[in-house]
Amino acid sequence: MIFHAETLITPRAGVLDTQGKAVEKTLGQLGYEGVSEVRVGRIVTMTLEAENAEAAAACVREMCCDLLANDLIETYSISVREA
Repeated sequence: MIFHAETLITPRAGVLDTQGKAVEKTLGQLGYEGVSEVRVGRIVTMTLEAENAEAAAACVREMCCDLLANDLIETYSISVREA
């Protein structure tokens, strides 16, 4: 079966997010008040073939561990749906 997977990768809580701080500061300068704790991450999307959704999610989890995410400083969440 063919699946679409989406992985949201974000900095772990407590890890300095310099991009998030820069965005937060700029939003304040643009007049957006009350914005705080901005975190910037990335989304990785892909299409993959697997026996079922659980196998597809396991494969994407393995990809995150091997390449897509740095487990020391990032967390990730995976969503898989049938194509």
